[in-house]
Amino acid sequence: MAHNPEVTELLADAYAETERLVTAYEATSDPERRAALAEELGSGARRRALALERELGPVLRRVLPDGDRVAAAAARRAAATCAAVRRLHGLAPDAPAADQEIAAVLDAVRATARGDEEEVFAPLRERLGHRERRELGAAVERALTCDGARGV
Repeated sequence: MAHNPEVTELLADAYAETERLVTAYEATSDPERRAALAEELGSGARRRALALERELGPVLRRVLPDGDRVAAAAARRAAATCAAVRRLHGLAPDAPAADQEIAAVLDAVRATARGDEEEVFAPLRERLGHRERRELGAAVERALTCDGARGV
């Protein structure tokens, strides 16, 4: 039987994977490798933003008393991460500013992970049962693997 992570585990794993990609970017000076990693960071950030918009946001609005505010804050954090990655992607991989921008990406990812843990994950654990969180995790996972995230 396949492991179906609940939504909080799935997104925590996605943030950890993003941190791993940032570390790999920082560790290499090869411009081609950096460009590929920047592309991977960008596609991951876009997919997470899309999954938030399509799957997680509506649930937050429905189950949390301040769900509109929480969903909007989560969307702002996701947009900030996407913007940081876009700035990185717009630079030549060997540009001196690339090191500053990758640090900004890491800061944005960590701020998103912290904010989501406090404002999204903890309330979802209180309001949804394990089965519901697993079902939401499956829906978010489907959105994360969607190719339609290119425009975010």
